[in-house]
Amino acid sequence: MAEPAHSPQAAIFDIIGGYWLSRAVYLAAKLRLADAVGDGRAKVAAVAAATGTRPETLRRLLRALAAHGIFKAEEDDTFSQTPLSDVLRSDRPGGMRAIAEVQLGHHHYESWRDVERCLTDGGTAFERLYGAPIFRYFSAHPELEARFAEAMTNVTAIAHVGILGTYRFTGFRRAVDVGGGHGAFLAAILDQNPSAQGVVFDLPSVVAESVNGESVRRLGGRLMVEGGDFFQSVPAGGELYLLKLILHDWDDANALKILASIRKAIAPQGRLAVVELVLPPPNEPHIGPLMDLNMMVMTGGIERTADEYGALLAKTGFRLERVVGTHSPFSVIEAAPA
Repeated sequence: MAEPAHSPQAAIFDIIGGYWLSRAVYLAAKLRLADAVGDGRAKVAAVAAATGTRPETLRRLLRALAAHGIFKAEEDDTFSQTPLSDVLRSDRPGGMRAIAEVQLGHHHYESWRDVERCLTDGGTAFERLYGAPIFRYFSAHPELEARFAEAMTNVTAIAHVGILGTYRFTGFRRAVDVGGGHGAFLAAILDQNPSAQGVVFDLPSVVAESVNGESVRRLGGRLMVEGGDFFQSVPAGGELYLLKLILHDWDDANALKILASIRKAIAPQGRLAVVELVLPPPNEPHIGPLMDLNMMVMTGGIERTADEYGALLAKTGFRLERVVGTHSPFSVIEAAPA
């Protein structure tokens, strides 16, 4: 007899199937199926021709995705977009195609196969497999670094919708986005503060791409880029320092170094805004504990509670002022020089 849909056994079986679904989403992202479907309805044969796949097997993939709201199966062997498939299109603002490909495939996927050894041996699975910490490895492989940066821009798009619609960054003339990538997040903040200027600070290899990016071109002299190592120093004199999804990449010792660099550089009346997944109390559903496992596998970093962030800030001369939830998985941790 089949188990009732709400039984614990059925729930676990759904979780097991989640692995299959995530790999199906990876294929949709890597093959750019949503781009191939386009607007209106698309024949399976046409999508197969555009993606170099076989119609008879692609049909099965599209059917599985449609069963979970990703594409809609129509008559006459055609499929159309849904809100979920639409965000997998490459040309959509706020799209998720790049992060779906990066997180569900390639080096992330291979590293997660070694997750058990993280529990028994320590260290990160990524470094065991590829012989170097993830960011050092990416810096030596520019094509991988660029793909990862595109994925992080997708995450920034989530932040734009969830954070900037809830939280206002105000009261500053100069902002410094530490580890700011291509500058999309800081550019959106400067759009809300037309008299302010900002600096995107990241590795030289990253800012070499940022300087020619859309954000810098659009804002002209209001948005500048600077390369360096945030473990050593960051641009000085900012009244607002931003750290978006940076501290969670690192263990406490390295996170303290980053915060210490900012403490040396920040203006006396400056503010620090840390954007992270703040862990909720135990037993509450949240993406944070799963992301914590991903940090264990990939970077050696840690997701933290509000109290744990407060402790890090206090050790580096900052005072935790408040933690602000947003309409997204992320929170803004406000701090000031103590």
